[in-house]
Amino acid sequence: MNVKINVVIFTTDNKERKDVRKLREKKLQIVLDENNNLPTFDINNKEEAKITACNKIIEMFGISKFYIEQLYTWADPQYYDETHEILITYLVIINKNNIQKNIENLSFYDITIKDEDVNFQKVTLESEKKNIEYKIETYTRKERDSIEYMNKLFGDSEICELNAIIIHTGLKRLRNRIDNTNIAFSFLEEEFTISELQQVYEIILDKKLVSANFRKKIEPMIKKTDQIVKESAYRPSARYKFNENYLKNWV
Repeated sequence: MNVKINVVIFTTDNKERKDVRKLREKKLQIVLDENNNLPTFDINNKEEAKITACNKIIEMFGISKFYIEQLYTWADPQYYDETHEILITYLVIINKNNIQKNIENLSFYDITIKDEDVNFQKVTLESEKKNIEYKIETYTRKERDSIEYMNKLFGDSEICELNAIIIHTGLKRLRNRIDNTNIAFSFLEEEFTISELQQVYEIILDKKLVSANFRKKIEPMIKKTDQIVKESAYRPSARYKFNENYLKNWV
């Protein structure tokens, strides 16, 4: 039985600044190859699958610091092909500023998801070279005594159905994990402003947050440094670091 590994890689970038008085807005991005596929590679039967995935990330981007967790294992016969039957997917978060290598055959795509109705979402992936659009349908399936929520590609698209489903599953995992873990900090530099951190939360959750409520929520997770940064033309801000004691208390 053929087994492969792929990675759904999330990062952020800054949008073009329209107002020097405001902090540059961030956008969420994913990585696809020249064939509109998530980076995929052979499993190494001499090491753990996660180690193989980590080594490939280091090889692709020349970075050693990133977040990784197993997202899902896909073993549905409808997605079998001549290259693999089982596909192990890892969710990866990188800070784009840490990339040390020129990336060959890979592109960063801005990802935008809009609700069309209760069951359908329109997804737009936009890079410097191309735009990819598709719709994801969410439906329910009864599995034994429980109800399972499923996704499928609606209509034709340049992206294959399994990749579309993996991207959707990865984004849902981000949204589920951002409220009860420190996963959001993986998108940022070691030192950051509260405004930058709030933007990460907002683009993943796809909603605006009340600043005062956000600061209260994340206060135990951060600690202030001596550094000050001028985020805009008029407003200097303190820089913060992740409070590692939060993890100890949380665990």
